[in-house]
Amino acid sequence: MNGNEHTMNYADQTGSHNYYQNLYNMFGGQNPLLDKHFTSLRRLGFSAGFVMLMCILMQNVVAVFIRFTQLSSLYASDTFYFHAISAVAQFFYTFLPFFVLFVFSKPRERKQMNIFEMPKSKELFILAVFAGLMFCMLGNTATSVLAAVISVFGIEFGSGMEDLAVPSGFMGILIYVINFAVLPALFEEFAFRCVILQPLRKYGDWFAILATSFCFAILHGNMVQIPFAFIVGIALGYFCIKTKSIWTSVTIHFLNNLFSVITTICYNEKPESSTFFYYVVTSAIVFAGAIAMVLFKLNCNVKLKKDATVMAKNKVLKRAAFVTSPALIFSIYNAIYTSLSLTRVQSAPGVLMLFGACVFASYLLIKWILTIRKDSRLKPRKTNTAALIITGVLTAVTVFTLFGISG
Repeated sequence: MNGNEHTMNYADQTGSHNYYQNLYNMFGGQNPLLDKHFTSLRRLGFSAGFVMLMCILMQNVVAVFIRFTQLSSLYASDTFYFHAISAVAQFFYTFLPFFVLFVFSKPRERKQMNIFEMPKSKELFILAVFAGLMFCMLGNTATSVLAAVISVFGIEFGSGMEDLAVPSGFMGILIYVINFAVLPALFEEFAFRCVILQPLRKYGDWFAILATSFCFAILHGNMVQIPFAFIVGIALGYFCIKTKSIWTSVTIHFLNNLFSVITTICYNEKPESSTFFYYVVTSAIVFAGAIAMVLFKLNCNVKLKKDATVMAKNKVLKRAAFVTSPALIFSIYNAIYTSLSLTRVQSAPGVLMLFGACVFASYLLIKWILTIRKDSRLKPRKTNTAALIITGVLTAVTVFTLFGISG
């Protein structure tokens, strides 16, 4: 799809303004065109939130199935079977919910998701991969710095994967790579850079990238991975759009996870030398990635598209429309709750800091919901009241959880 086609598909043409829109233009009141795009964004936010909740539900279904079958003993006692079963489970709780959303998406949106061709330029693809890996390394560094700063206040974040054993032998290592590098790259990129990102591009590429990265981060559900996933998600979305192919982000995602897997294996074998290996390779990737990024910018003529709808002049409303759908609010608080359940707090300042962060997040959500409710250009919606009640209840649950972990 070229730029002209994009504009014709997404621009609000004067001819499409109906009778009621003309009345708004003359007298004010409810704006049918703005309300139409608000509804579209709210639906996309609901779809993203709902499918992420389905991922969480499927995780629990798979866990119950494993627990009450003969797989339970193998899963708990054998490292190889643990990773093999986990690899199969990913299909059900990561790929399947998003595939269902893909199948039931509107035909036009499903057509937009068709970005499965290889990049046209091999040179730009290679440059994008190196530049993308650089952002992965920078994301790792930023997350480490954040963890170090937070630890000063007696806060220690966990991911729930600290005690995962690394298998031995060729087949064990192979299934380990498949579980942590191959399948996440394929399933998560299909889920986020294809199913979630592409329909949102109607409202501007940068908005789509940031909104998708936000969803990508909260699905990880722990503060060890959330900041990293958000930073890396921006790079993955950017290079996916720039090269017009999901395979660019799949490759970056795979190589980043593969590097993490190799580092973990090396650390288990030789802790001292693996640390040196990590910093040398990281430095080399950042250096090569910086050069690649400059060359990519100089040679790639694909421009990120701007919002051509009426929402372009209503940026706060645009963010609020997507984020404040009840399903996405549930997903946000699930990420907060899960993060807190994996967090250790050993000081009063740490409790106050986390309390302040949770209250601030709730304040933003409530502020955006009230902004929507007070906007006379939009039709009144019961979902706004539901979103307000859900936010209030989940805020109380979060605060209760926070003081529970501090005890």
